[in-house]
Amino acid sequence: MTPNTYSTGRGGYWSELRRMAQFRRRHERLRIRDEVKLIPNLIFMALAGLLAVAELAFLSMCHNDFPEPWPLVREYGDKNAMLITAACVLAAWIVIAIVVSLLAYVYVDSRRRGMNTAKWMFICIALLPAYLAMGFVLYFSAREPLPYHCPRCGTLVSARFNFCPGCKTALHPTCNHCQREVSDADKYCPYCGNDVAVAVGPFGERAQSSQ
Repeated sequence: MTPNTYSTGRGGYWSELRRMAQFRRRHERLRIRDEVKLIPNLIFMALAGLLAVAELAFLSMCHNDFPEPWPLVREYGDKNAMLITAACVLAAWIVIAIVVSLLAYVYVDSRRRGMNTAKWMFICIALLPAYLAMGFVLYFSAREPLPYHCPRCGTLVSARFNFCPGCKTALHPTCNHCQREVSDADKYCPYCGNDVAVAVGPFGERAQSSQ
């Protein structure tokens, strides 16, 4: 355990997961429009091309009763059968487009957050057949907060860092004995039991906690 990272000793993985989720809620103000822009334009162009090719292929097959007479044509007539076919192709394309766009977003977003991109892409794809969007739900629940700049020297730091590696500024209130994170309301360190009445504040100052 290094003093630069949060401890996972108390509460283990789930405690750390909650801590990171709380950090995201406090510091991230993401807008859907900006997040969509992260998806490469090539993905949208490819999806549009896929829709055009699929519609053309299935409508041609329906119109020409290829490779065998279509039941839709016999039951609803040629015009209505083509409308139904076009609607079915569009519905299937929407599902595919959503999945592909989400996968592209996970790829880009996990890289900018410093996460294991290959692992999360595998989880999202592996869970698709049986659990549909469960992989994406897991990703959005467990993803790391975005790195941010140290308020003192501007070095890009991880949300897990207690101290800036560039200038040693304290980024979170920490115990001055074991250097682990403490809450502003803590009177004693939950890890070493040290009196944290005097704790290192988020900008390196030493602040008195309430008694």
